Amino acid sequence: MERKKILIVEDQLIITMDLEYMLDELGYQVCGVCTSYEDALSAIRNDRPDLMLIDIILAGDKTGIDLAHEINRAHRIPFIFLTSHADASTINAAKSTKPAGYIVKPFKRNDVYASIEIAFNHAESQEEDQNIFLPDGKHKTKIPVDEMIYAHAEGNYTTFITTKRKIVLRKCLKEVSETILNHKKFIRIHKSYLINRDAIKARSASN
Repeated sequence: MERKKILIVEDQLIITMDLEYMLDELGYQVCGVCTSYEDALSAIRNDRPDLMLIDIILAGDKTGIDLAHEINRAHRIPFIFLTSHADASTINAAKSTKPAGYIVKPFKRNDVYASIEIAFNHAESQEEDQNIFLPDGKHKTKIPVDEMIYAHAEGNYTTFITTKRKIVLRKCLKEVSETILNHKKFIRIHKSYLINRDAIKARSASN
């Protein structure tokens, strides 16, 4: 099984070394270590981490809070803060970035492990909530929920209409509604149609 990649953003060498050893023992891959905002953004582009551990105080003018805001804006990678600060103002600033976790130094191995696993689980749940996965041979095609307009069934075949293409699967609408389009955004408006609520632009006055 491929190991999850974690990027460490921390400017204290002793803590970095401790984290690298700890993460390797726990079965994760440390894909990079950075000490500043600029280095972290470069590492994100080059290493494509699955998760980031970020200290709030970094080398340079910009902080881990600044980095978190940029991650949310441009990269959407889950991150956990590692910090010595637990005062109200720091916590409130951190909360505004919606981190996957917040660990106060000095930390223990079990604290790090629990926070990372919860963060990964939350990220996977969010991905499932934001995407539809259509069977495609031995693989699955990922389609953002917002791109899916409706599904139309004819006998044992269902046609999926998206904003970019049309996909036909050998599945009846009942199976589709229970397994593939069982997302809260999809409603059955007819025995042969499932539609994305957000795609509805108008309703008949008689309904």
